Amino acid sequence: MTIAAKDTDAFKDLGHCLTALGDPTRQQIMMLLSRQRLNVGELAERFHLSRPAISHQIKVLLHAGLLVQEREGRERVYRVDTTRCRGFVDRLQRFMNTCCSGKACC
Repeated sequence: MTIAAKDTDAFKDLGHCLTALGDPTRQQIMMLLSRQRLNVGELAERFHLSRPAISHQIKVLLHAGLLVQEREGRERVYRVDTTRCRGFVDRLQRFMNTCCSGKACC
């Protein structure tokens, strides 16, 4: 069985999302940002982490396409990209249905 290029890209995209969500700090950041928009300083205060440490976590989540960065004056605030997150859930469900549908391994 060969895997189409579009499937390979979809798997890679799923991998980025799953890796990003695999870290407990990033999970907590996602939970907070699902309720409100916050900047790096506000996140750093809530996690008692340095701004560079929070910026790194934000960068991973942005790279995975799970967050949106917006400008508010001089500040950059972050929020969950609900459209992309729903798309991620849909892709994961399709993957599981395709990969595991009726297979003895599942």
